[in-house]
This record gives sequence, C-alpha cells and structure tokens, in this order.
Amino acid sequence: MPNLTQLSAKRSKIASEINAIKSMRKGTLSSQFQKVSHKDGSVVEKGPYYVLTKKAPGGRTISKSISAQDVPRIQKEVDNYKRFRELSDEYVDVCEKISILADGDDEAKKN
Repeated sequence: MPNLTQLSAKRSKIASEINAIKSMRKGTLSSQFQKVSHKDGSVVEKGPYYVLTKKAPGGRTISKSISAQDVPRIQKEVDNYKRFRELSDEYVDVCEKISILADGDDEAKKN
C-alpha cells in the first residue's frame, strides 16, 4: 500500500484534474437515421440526426435534438462528465486509504 505522502500527492493530482474540467453534460449522445418510404416503393435513409438522452429526476428519460455542428462540443462535454465520475470514484478511494492510514489500522484486522 502506498504511504501517506504518495496518497496525498495522488489526491492533489486528482483534484487538479477535476478542477481542469470546465464543462460537462450528463447523458448519451447518439445518432439516428429515419427510413422514408416514397410512393414508388423505394426507401431512403435520412440522417444522421443526433440526440442527447439522459435520465431526469423521477426516472423519466429526456431526449434533446442536437445539431450536427454542436455534436463535437456536446460529445466532449459528455466525455468530460464520464471522466469526472471516474475521477470522483478514484478520489473517494484515495481519501478512504488516507483515512485508514491516518487511523493506523488495517481493514484486514477488522475481518
């Protein structure tokens, strides 16, 4: 297990990475296509159309149309949110290890 100094440095690094994230957005960005049937029987696929989908409070799903020109920015924001969640979990793990070391006890002793 790393020592307290190493864990504190790692915690600071994670906090800096979190602080560097300036914009984020929950959800999933996907592309959709529509099949359109013509009178002559031919079928044409139109799209892509971009949709941002996310869960709202109460479990509802919200979908919002995204213009093609906004896709790169929105995708970056969605990726930033995923990275934020990863960093947050990592931050909690490091803080927990620091707490265990600071207490001077080992979880293995408790089992």
